[in-house]
Amino acid sequence: MEILRDHMLILPDLQAEIVSRCLAGGFGDEPAQAAHDLGRIALPDGVVKQVWLVHAADAVLLDDLGQTLLITRLHNPGRGKQALPGGLLDPVNGHVESSRAAALREAMEETGISADVLARAGITQLGHRRYARPFDIRCAWRGLTDLPVREGDFFTVSTLGFRVRVAGDLRDVALLAGDDASAVHVVPAAAVTADQLAVPDHIELIREALA
Repeated sequence: MEILRDHMLILPDLQAEIVSRCLAGGFGDEPAQAAHDLGRIALPDGVVKQVWLVHAADAVLLDDLGQTLLITRLHNPGRGKQALPGGLLDPVNGHVESSRAAALREAMEETGISADVLARAGITQLGHRRYARPFDIRCAWRGLTDLPVREGDFFTVSTLGFRVRVAGDLRDVALLAGDDASAVHVVPAAAVTADQLAVPDHIELIREALA
């Protein structure tokens, strides 16, 4: 029985069990920790795995022309496909970075957009943090820096989206792909389709940002 594909868990029963633990945790929009212990889970072959929940934030950057920024992902899920800029919340001095700060930091790191541009942007939270994400349960191919996740552990990722309103035309803004992005694209937000995106719920975040 195939359990993993490209380091991603693909068994529906185990996906559902891990999602149920995430939903039962009551971690809220702003988790108190960068990673939460979800216990251990037995695979069909008898191997027992430690499972973690880690937290991310995503940015939907929109300009006055209805354009948004997408990156091309370097890593799974969806390596080589497009996605919103985003990434994990960082631990900071024994606490955890705010979701808003993480979304803006990741936008800068992955698209090269400047802090000055973002300082003038209007920023709005999109709904609530998403925990039901069975498509994003990974077997760690290495330990995660500053987090308790070790090589071979399973971890799943929650996310919270933010609309970032940028004045003018994003095509006039200096951009440069970096960090987990191999390229950055300015595209009409309303024309983005689910099948071009690496992460299934990114289309939902874009639609919420446009609403």
